[in-house]
Amino acid sequence: MKHALTATNILPLADFKARATELLNAQREFGEPIVITQNGKAAAVLVPPEEYDFLVRRTAFVGAVERGLADADAGRSRDQADVAVQIITVFEGHRLLDPRIAEN
Repeated sequence: MKHALTATNILPLADFKARATELLNAQREFGEPIVITQNGKAAAVLVPPEEYDFLVRRTAFVGAVERGLADADAGRSRDQADVAVQIITVFEGHRLLDPRIAEN
């Protein structure tokens, strides 16, 4: 979701306050982020809820991958076969692993 920032996407806080309804309607229609400045510096970025949700999920995913790589680099990993044996041992006889056991 790349967006090109243009002069219409960057507004001082006072302009945003004066045109909030208009800008939110335009954002809903076009999905462009709006950079709100205060004292000439970026203070906030308004993005559509769907894009915010995407960014939150992506950040969580990237964090999980980084933690996994750090664990692997530090030797904190286990062989897949060992994990499979542990899962089978812990859940032996559980209906999720044994289709012969009827659901209740």
